[in-house]
Amino acid sequence: MEYAMNLRSGDSRDRFRTPALACLVILAVIAAGFFALRYRKVGPLFSDPSAQDGLARNETWVGFGGKWVASSTAVENNSEERGAKLLSRRGNWSDYQVQADLKMTSPFGMAGLIIRSSGEEEGVDSYHGYFAGINPLESAIAFGRADFGWLSLLHVPLPSTEDNLGWIHVRVIAVGCKFGVSARFPDGRTTSAAIDDRDCLPSGRFGFRSSLTGATWRNIEVTSATLKDLNGFQRTGLSTTDDFSLDVPSDPDHLDRYLLSMRKEAKKREIPPGVEPINDFPVSPGRHANVTIQGVVISRPPLTAIQDQTGAMMITYVDPAISLKLGDYVEAHGTVVTDHFRSSMDDARLRILWSDSPVPPLFVTASQLTGGTYRGRSIEVEGTLVSATSGASGYELVLQDGNQSFRATGAKDFGLEPSELEPGSRVRLKGIATSLSEFTDNLYPFAVVTERIDLVSPPPWWSPVHLIWLTLIGLGIFVCAQLMMNRLQKWHIRSVLKEREELALEMHDTLAQSFTGIAYQLQAASIERRGVDKVQAHIQNALTMVQMSHKEASRTIAALRPQYRDATGILTSLKEVAERLSDGAVLVTTTLTGRSVQLPLQITDALFRIGQEAISNAIQHSGCTKLMISLHLSKREVQLCIADDGQGFSEQAVGSGLGITGMQIRAANTKARFELTTESGAGTKITVTAPLPLGHGLLHQLRAMLVRTFESASSG
Repeated sequence: MEYAMNLRSGDSRDRFRTPALACLVILAVIAAGFFALRYRKVGPLFSDPSAQDGLARNETWVGFGGKWVASSTAVENNSEERGAKLLSRRGNWSDYQVQADLKMTSPFGMAGLIIRSSGEEEGVDSYHGYFAGINPLESAIAFGRADFGWLSLLHVPLPSTEDNLGWIHVRVIAVGCKFGVSARFPDGRTTSAAIDDRDCLPSGRFGFRSSLTGATWRNIEVTSATLKDLNGFQRTGLSTTDDFSLDVPSDPDHLDRYLLSMRKEAKKREIPPGVEPINDFPVSPGRHANVTIQGVVISRPPLTAIQDQTGAMMITYVDPAISLKLGDYVEAHGTVVTDHFRSSMDDARLRILWSDSPVPPLFVTASQLTGGTYRGRSIEVEGTLVSATSGASGYELVLQDGNQSFRATGAKDFGLEPSELEPGSRVRLKGIATSLSEFTDNLYPFAVVTERIDLVSPPPWWSPVHLIWLTLIGLGIFVCAQLMMNRLQKWHIRSVLKEREELALEMHDTLAQSFTGIAYQLQAASIERRGVDKVQAHIQNALTMVQMSHKEASRTIAALRPQYRDATGILTSLKEVAERLSDGAVLVTTTLTGRSVQLPLQITDALFRIGQEAISNAIQHSGCTKLMISLHLSKREVQLCIADDGQGFSEQAVGSGLGITGMQIRAANTKARFELTTESGAGTKITVTAPLPLGHGLLHQLRAMLVRTFESASSG
């Protein structure tokens, strides 16, 4: 009958996987929540660059100057400000094209499309990017690059037409460092040109720009572009135009028109008799009827104000039919009321004379505004946001600058992104300051009616929310550390118990059996009645066993210190053990197949201990005359086989002793297969097959190379 057993066990390192993975999941969830809160972003501009459903959304655009309005089909600027720009909030594209139908309200300005833009600020050329625009006065399409200054790249004449203020289809393409611009009139006539910019800007967002004119863009389309899209564009050289000013046309026909329009503009801007300076009224308290003033609009409803070279004045009522824009130059006629050095005009009749650039604001601090010197003037002030509320009609902010708190109100436009208004943010307000109770609610010394709000800096990282997240992360790390420490302690306890179990097996196999024999001999001597010689014989046997036990104890202690690392050493040591135990009565043969390499310490120790126990059992119990020890090495495993020609034993006797159980446990600890094959009268064969770790051969080669290098260096 043949009997075989195969055993496997898990590595002790597997015990760490569950708590380690749990800790990683906890930390990942906490970190993801923290970064999602800290760096949350608005969605992309368009899911499809050519989609139009996002045009009317406030979060789609950001404005820099101008008065922008958007619907689902068109974008419009109602201001003649020179530096008016509207840019998409999202998008950093490289090769794409933008096209739209364009219509302007004034022949003295320019409007068009911006492409590959970044770093925008308020101002005429305050951005990095490219602009393609229509110039009706010169009847040309211009293309150039803005880097907080203007470099003209193309200046292409348009087909002659009686009306350059009608709808014109403008298209601009960017592919690598190649650019193309075209303009197409409703009757199908088209002008196009292409140019290379060797040091081009590689990417950026798109937008719209107008200067000294209002404009409307419709049928807006943004798509990807390739070099094929530039086919048909005529190559041209650089233009000599080097700024964005209105140069005097060289064409005599255009020159007469240009000079006539300039004279009309100069005549229109003359101040007629009867217009009074605004600063004359604060020093004369009371009511002044039939007063005419002129100035630039610096604030719109609900708090309208105009400013001339001497001062500013509030306009208490503005006809809703009149659409005012910042920078509009207006004439107001009505009754001026002056009280406590504050002037306002009642029953005002307004007339817009022309549109101009907005008045640059004065930058002041909150403490300066409490004195009243700058109230009623166009100002800029910074503050830290305390709270923000937003509704359909606008927003209301409470801010603090130093120890001074104040209020701000305003209407939503493309210059404001409500999602960026987080408590703790530093913001810059542009508008007009007032102490009127309807704006301050008698709670603050002044309020700012804003025309624009910009985010200077986000909240600091040490805000209460972030501190809470950091605390949670710290707690997560602490909990994970405790879990890992707990697992390490349990693993250490299991290791100690396992070592004690191995020592128990060693003691059973050696000292315990020897002590049992010694006790048996001494007991026999104590009850011996057959004479002194018999007693002396028992005592001599006990002394012999003591000497053997001493040697066995020394051998066991030496075996507890693993010193066999290669296959040859294991075979040599096992052969010595067999010859010492048999005193030459058993023929011992060894066989090694495969290349002898250094093996992992855990495997060599297990193989030696199992071989030692198998040899001891074979010599002491089987009555064998031959003992074969073989070791086979391959890339993936090592196999030890010990076979004898003894009497063997039955299946029932397999599990009765601690020796076989100890061998099974040692094999399981190294994930090895333990096989015992025996049959009564036919000998016994024990086979242990242990897997080698991945990369073991490579590690051995590297180790050997380092050893050879060290030895050669030492000998040199």
